[in-house]
Amino acid sequence: MTASGALGVVDGGVVDGGVADGGVVDVGVVDGKTETDGAASVNGSVVADGQAVEPNVSAGTPSIAATVTRERDGVVRYDLRFDRPAGADRAWLVVRGSARVVDTDGFERVATGNVTRLRWTDGASARAALVVPVNASGDASETATSRDWTFARVPYVEFQWRDGERVHRVRPLAERRDVLPAESGAFGDRYAVVGEYETVTRSTPGGRIDLIVPAGAISEGKAGRVADALARAARDLDVGDADERVLAFAAPGSVRWGGESVPARDEFWVNSRARLDSAEAVWLHEYVHTRQSFVLDPEMAWFREASAEYYAARLSREQGRIDRAAMAGHLDGAPSDATLTDPQSWTSPNVPQRKGGRALAVLDRRIRDRTYGHRSLEDVFRRLNRHDGVVTYAVFEQAVAEVTGERDDAWLDRHVNGSAPVADQYGPDARPLAAGLLASLGGGDTAASPTATAGLLSAVRGEGVAFFSVATGFSVVAALPLYGLLQWVQRREPDLGGLVDGAETP
Repeated sequence: MTASGALGVVDGGVVDGGVADGGVVDVGVVDGKTETDGAASVNGSVVADGQAVEPNVSAGTPSIAATVTRERDGVVRYDLRFDRPAGADRAWLVVRGSARVVDTDGFERVATGNVTRLRWTDGASARAALVVPVNASGDASETATSRDWTFARVPYVEFQWRDGERVHRVRPLAERRDVLPAESGAFGDRYAVVGEYETVTRSTPGGRIDLIVPAGAISEGKAGRVADALARAARDLDVGDADERVLAFAAPGSVRWGGESVPARDEFWVNSRARLDSAEAVWLHEYVHTRQSFVLDPEMAWFREASAEYYAARLSREQGRIDRAAMAGHLDGAPSDATLTDPQSWTSPNVPQRKGGRALAVLDRRIRDRTYGHRSLEDVFRRLNRHDGVVTYAVFEQAVAEVTGERDDAWLDRHVNGSAPVADQYGPDARPLAAGLLASLGGGDTAASPTATAGLLSAVRGEGVAFFSVATGFSVVAALPLYGLLQWVQRREPDLGGLVDGAETP
């Protein structure tokens, strides 16, 4: 998914499943929900052809060792060595993505293409070497290299084995932090900097944030400011799911614009050129994704990007990095008649960010108004994170009702589950109306003093629109009878004056 055409989210990543009867069952994760190709899920295990496939292994994990080196042109090589698991009668190695297997010993290749599968042949141990080329097909805009480092994805590698009737699997480069050598670089579950880098760490209420900066990618001062902004967001965003460690990468400026996040792994990267004093707030947008632990039904898929977009702008405003006008301008936009709960109605992939962000801004204001500022959209967000199961539109409606103490289904059905536009998160622009009212009330020629008029009209923009319009309207209505009475008195004053003087007026 993208935000403003540039921001990306990988919802949990792609996960290869287990092995059954010599074959591999592929398991995918979409919005944090596990989906299998022709396999059923029972108590967290994938069942294929009547055999249970353990999603993770806590005991009997084989010994795995790895070395990582940078070769010519920034290519990264991973050399992996596996000891045969005790009691295993079959074993396989699965490699997915742009990584290429270049050498093996003790494995034989049984499938190639987008997924490479290697079968254990014999012996007590086996090894495989694979390389991650820079600017490989599919990753060209998300990798970079310099004389001192390479920024690229960690290869997707899964080791699978069968012990009797049970099939086990482990992702050594993602789940086994002790496998990859720390002296070679900084490794996350999905991204890595191999070579020289700096780590900027900030404490958070839940643990810490580590910002990984390839040598020379950004200045020391900016790295500190970014880390400070992320740490403050971790403190201020009260939506639950506060993680012990968040791993952020300052990607080199040569990668594509924007960033990418893996919410299930609490990990993200952002193009290092991204500014902090921007309503787009890419750094904060990607951080918000790491606080999203909910599992979304397709009809609620919009909420992932919408909530990240809205809270990135709001957090940036609360931190004083942008002003109110910049936040409002970013969330404003052309009215959209897309239905958020129906992706088929979206005319652009940016609908969740644009209309969704505006809808959440309005909903946040409605919640604050109805609860006299005691509750907000954060309370809804927190309930969705805590929800046990898939978040559907009905669950979302109920969460809003629980937070506000009353149902708001009519508004949600029009603007979220319906096509009614949300033109402006602060209501319509009242400035033309204000200009007309000022002129009719004797405010003079607005064109003659544009500076003064602009200052007054700018105050009419925002949350004061409704108050200004209603108050001004009542003032005009209330003033009309009084104005008429004063005119009548003025017309009568000469006669009254004459009577007071004791003489008739000629």
